[in-house]
Amino acid sequence: MPAMRRVSFIVMCFSTLVWACSQTGNDKHVYFIKNGPSYLVELKGRRRLMAHDPFSALRGRTYEETLTLELPRIAGVIDGAEIPVRPGHIPYAGRVVITSGKMIVDLYYDDPDNRKVALLWNDEYVLMERSTIGLR
Repeated sequence: MPAMRRVSFIVMCFSTLVWACSQTGNDKHVYFIKNGPSYLVELKGRRRLMAHDPFSALRGRTYEETLTLELPRIAGVIDGAEIPVRPGHIPYAGRVVITSGKMIVDLYYDDPDNRKVALLWNDEYVLMERSTIGLR
């Protein structure tokens, strides 16, 4: 019977890990405002707290993260190079596609070893206008 207990323990641990991982992800609605000649688009999502720590992962603790992109337009294809980044930050590659109230983010950056690193924000969203950003 010890083998059965071991299998049960493994299944329980795996189920807990799957549950903890399922609590993260990106909100499906994003909000934008007009900001002079450009647009600010706010993306929100839940991330695991200290994901490198297995005990924290099992506890399933998360935090809310926000990314605000400044886009030159709110329709069509926007190349990653068109999206400004703060000084000292790596520019985006990839693209953002906006059509019919939907936004698809497919952005990445090249790390120092020339490997493409995808953003956690790559997803499909419903785009909604708002009078101010940051009020939800």
